[in-house]
Amino acid sequence: MKYLRHISLLCAFLVPGLAQAQSPKLSEILDARMRSGWQTDTGTHMAALHLRLAGNWITYWRHPGESGIVPKLDWSGSHNLAGARIHWPEPRLYFKAGIASIGYSREIVLPIELTPADPGLPFELDATLTLGVCDDICIPVDLALQLGVNDTGRPDGMIATALTQRPRKASSAGLVNVSCDVSPDKRGMRLSATLTLPQQGADEFALIEMTGPPIRSSALPSERHGDTITGHTLLRLKPGEAIDRSAVRISVVSENGVVQHQGCTFAE
Repeated sequence: MKYLRHISLLCAFLVPGLAQAQSPKLSEILDARMRSGWQTDTGTHMAALHLRLAGNWITYWRHPGESGIVPKLDWSGSHNLAGARIHWPEPRLYFKAGIASIGYSREIVLPIELTPADPGLPFELDATLTLGVCDDICIPVDLALQLGVNDTGRPDGMIATALTQRPRKASSAGLVNVSCDVSPDKRGMRLSATLTLPQQGADEFALIEMTGPPIRSSALPSERHGDTITGHTLLRLKPGEAIDRSAVRISVVSENGVVQHQGCTFAE
């Protein structure tokens, strides 16, 4: 994909003129707005970012797949906020120029759970979400997310629905067995995971992530043979760093959604 220069965008207002040297204009591709949401039973606040994308444009999941822009949320400029967590709804699999991409098209609501530092005081979200919007070209975009909360708010049906749209457990999709092995690669270590699992869609991609301490990784193409699908990732381990098999998360993504399994056994 061809990458264009960095663009900034205010969340509730698509700023004119930012993409005037480009075609199509960013304002014709993306509309982004905050949904204020409500206070949860645990004292956090559930808000959301509501995105609408034009035509064949997509934006990425928490992991973009074989190639793409990893979304990053920086909420360090916020007031009285101890944490901000995106609850990622189930994505879909797309192929762009023969590359497997994991993400969303058309319309998506991304719930964001906000944890105040002092629950007895109002808080203010002042954050930046960096994401990519892609078709034949890929545009990095900075979304300025701003939200002031002074009361409990009220339930929002679109946010509540998005919270129910999570990846399913692979066991519910017929997973029988999982095994992993590690082999040296000139670029690092290759971690492969093989799942005995019925085919989930016409096109599939087996994604391997590490849920423990951050490890640099690159997703590699996966393949299916009969009732098994094997995913691969290239890990760049630091000296003395080991792989925790319980931290291996395997997601099988298709046009029908995602099934996930946590942990695997390493082959002898």
